[in-house]
Order: sequence, then structure tokens, then C-alpha cells
Amino acid sequence: MVHTSLDTPYMVLFKDFLAKKHRLAVDAWGADEKDVRQAYQPLIDLILQEVPEKYRDLYPAPVWKFTNRIGRIARIILVSEFLVKEWADHFIGKTDEEIDAIAASFKFENCLKRDGLNAILTANAKLSQQ
Repeated sequence: MVHTSLDTPYMVLFKDFLAKKHRLAVDAWGADEKDVRQAYQPLIDLILQEVPEKYRDLYPAPVWKFTNRIGRIARIILVSEFLVKEWADHFIGKTDEEIDAIAASFKFENCLKRDGLNAILTANAKLSQQ
């Protein structure tokens, strides 16, 4: 398990944009909605008021809880769509060499190991082989 270093060309170029994505909680994994919860609460309240409970458990419930579904559709899909072109604009004017360097940020040899997590997973794997 690895992650990109904060000093790679990708992370440096996208630092402010990634902070915005985090603040808006638009990633499906690891999102912290504390900064935007108040914006979505009226939508949750409206659906709770207008949609009878027996119609709220839509596929893939129970995997997606009611409020998680609203978050996924409203934040992670809808809001994210509006960020795609802003993300792409970071590449405007970049040379092929600069784009190659940005892409190289994700090469395995340029990534940092998640030592703590890797140790836990390795120990667990050894236990399951016994």
C-alpha cells in the first residue's frame, strides 16, 4: 500500500485543487463532510418529509445508507462533474515533458509506503496462513 509524496509534481500542481476537493467532500472514499453538511441537510430534510420511509431504501441499500446515497449523488457525482474541467485546466500549456513528470508522480518507485498499514496487513496475512 502506497501513496504519492506531497512533493511530487502532481501533488504540488494540484495542492490547492485537492484541498478544495477535500473541503467539498467530493471523493467517495475518505470524505469528511463537516464543512458542507449544512448545505446538504435541507435536501435530506426535504426527502425525509416528502418521501415515505418505505420508498427510501433504493438499490444498493443497505450498502448505501439513506444519507450516504444523497451524499454520493449530490456531492460525489453532481458537484464532482463541475470540477472536472477545472482539474483538466491544470494541464493547459504543459509540455509533454512536464506531463510525463506529473504522471511519474504515480510510479511505484516514486510513491511512499504506508509502513504502519503494511505491517498490520502483513501480520494479519501471516495469521490467516496458519
